[in-house]
Amino acid sequence: MALRIYEINTRKHCTHFDQITQEEVNEIAGLGFTAVWLMGVWEISGGAKAISKIMAHDFEGSPYAIPTYKINPELGGKKAFTNFVNRAHAANLKVIVDFVSNHMAIDSPWINKTPEAFIGTNTRARKQLTGEYFLHKSGEVFAFGRDPYFPPWHDTSQLDYTNAKLRDRMIRVLKKIAKYADGVRCDMAMLVLRDYIREQWYPFASTEWFDAHMPAEFWGEAIHDVKAERPDFVFIAETYWDKEPKLLSLGFDLVYEKKLYDALVVHNAALVTGRLLRSQTAMQQSVYFIENHDEPRAAAVFDRDYNLTAAAFILSLPGSVLIHEGQQEGWREKLPVQRIRPLTEEQDDAELKTAYQKLLMITKDEVFKLGEFQLFETNVYGVVAFMRRTANRVVAYVGQVADAWHIFNNTVLNITALAQAAGAEGQLKATNLFNSQAKILQVNNDEFHLQLSELGVNESTRFCLLEVVKF
Repeated sequence: MALRIYEINTRKHCTHFDQITQEEVNEIAGLGFTAVWLMGVWEISGGAKAISKIMAHDFEGSPYAIPTYKINPELGGKKAFTNFVNRAHAANLKVIVDFVSNHMAIDSPWINKTPEAFIGTNTRARKQLTGEYFLHKSGEVFAFGRDPYFPPWHDTSQLDYTNAKLRDRMIRVLKKIAKYADGVRCDMAMLVLRDYIREQWYPFASTEWFDAHMPAEFWGEAIHDVKAERPDFVFIAETYWDKEPKLLSLGFDLVYEKKLYDALVVHNAALVTGRLLRSQTAMQQSVYFIENHDEPRAAAVFDRDYNLTAAAFILSLPGSVLIHEGQQEGWREKLPVQRIRPLTEEQDDAELKTAYQKLLMITKDEVFKLGEFQLFETNVYGVVAFMRRTANRVVAYVGQVADAWHIFNNTVLNITALAQAAGAEGQLKATNLFNSQAKILQVNNDEFHLQLSELGVNESTRFCLLEVVKF
């Protein structure tokens, strides 16, 4: 499965689902996107909103602190959401929403109805710090939701997956979502794995007790049960800590590829290449990105040229790609999820947007979706190069990923492997897909070499998308 996902920060984008016009939907589809992720469609709790005001007066609550899985009535509720889904489907777009598996809002009504489904105080099970727990209005003490490497999320309450009723309830929620959306992006999916729950919440419990109360992985059961009713429903895992293989083994269709992003941020070609040496299956099950609502804006991390180098790179890989709203336009302000109105009025980077749209159009071709993937060596420091080929086309990405002393467009690249893939022997035609400039190359000592300035690549550009044909 390969998706081109466009992430929309729903509350920032509109005040009602109906304001996402059909023209916008068609434009997204026209650029080759196959799915829209509406981030933040669920109703946000009053408690979460109140707590967010402590941090900033203009915060409006986190969309990841939800009381129940109810479409936000402030955005038009389920009727307006369903209308959007129908319009998206008419444009051949899937609709993805969030599933927040780890926690619920601090004032979720679930706490009153099923307090045993939440992590309460239990000194026999774990060490406890008062700053990690809160006193609920019921008089019970519960843990805040958390990632162990960061402070607790003080607007949330931690769910307890050793409780069978909770697991059943969450599966019912997923089945309900599957009736009106096409997939879920599962927030912090690794926090629901048995090993983590054991280590974080039940380190003092006996093995017998833990195995009896959580005998299997939640995700394996949940994904199996949901797909039994709707096989095409998509499960995407936001995950870290090298848990990608584990989650894929449990049935996830796609997982975040954070390590490749990190390698691009530090401009390390060796680390980038290392991620491309994974199995083809692993690559095809990855979601690549250079920004999303959790990461800094790409335009704030990279200059324009490297931004395009990284964007062209991920768009050319086998697998799925996530593009965040505003990424093409070069927006630089990263909004906390609680803020829905930017602090600055940013002007679109028209040059960047035009280049992005050209990249999206070029890479929506079948060769980039289905073509065989193969790395090749150009013999130039810091350059990462790979080809995608089908029976009819051979294309390649060549990018100066690492900083170097040379100017990318004036270096001489060895593209012999690319020529051989195209079946070239005596001469080869190379075309820059970005500007359509072409050049005939002659074999020299059984090798083909190319200087990208000959294809109109300027001094600031750090990548090229090539097509080669036998000539």
